[in-house]
Amino acid sequence: MKPSPVTICNQALLWLGQDKINSLDEQSTTAEWCLNNYDQLRAAVLEERMWTFNTARVTSTSQAKDDWGERFVHPMPTDWTNVWQVYIRPPIGSSSIGELDKSWRREGDKILSYWETIFMKGSVELTDESKFTPMFVQALAARIAADAAIPFTENAKLQADMWSLYEGKLSAAAARDGQQGANDVIKQTLLIGSRYSDGIGER
Repeated sequence: MKPSPVTICNQALLWLGQDKINSLDEQSTTAEWCLNNYDQLRAAVLEERMWTFNTARVTSTSQAKDDWGERFVHPMPTDWTNVWQVYIRPPIGSSSIGELDKSWRREGDKILSYWETIFMKGSVELTDESKFTPMFVQALAARIAADAAIPFTENAKLQADMWSLYEGKLSAAAARDGQQGANDVIKQTLLIGSRYSDGIGER
């Protein structure tokens, strides 16, 4: 069976000891909560890391400058939710990840860089559950259960257990996802450096 919002929510409800739903549009408090919260919780889990199934890349060339005349302004693709990496030169060969742009920063839906041409890697907004891996589906269901625990059960201990379940399933899904090919490793220090460093580097 392919995953859907209903099947994913039902997995969460099962962990909480709640009755299943047949549709997000049915007339029940449970279905209404799922309808109102599912989209944002799916987006939140997708933002947790650069998942292979919603990763994309694009080349951008721009001569437009920001209002201060410092950096070139590159538009983010309209269907992207995050930009994870920006390169000055694209990755070439199996052992190379290209040359990172250490000056880029995001402002709204724009990417600012000292370079006219950049190579961006980021995450696409994904609403097709059939593209999700089984382990990601489990992590998403656990996140829904963690958020729904108090509204449905008023049990703080159960909520804590669901958060622990989510963290474990998220870690497992991320580890498995990272085994699919030679993935670039994103570390917090690298993200901070690439977003806030003003070093232009050698052109």
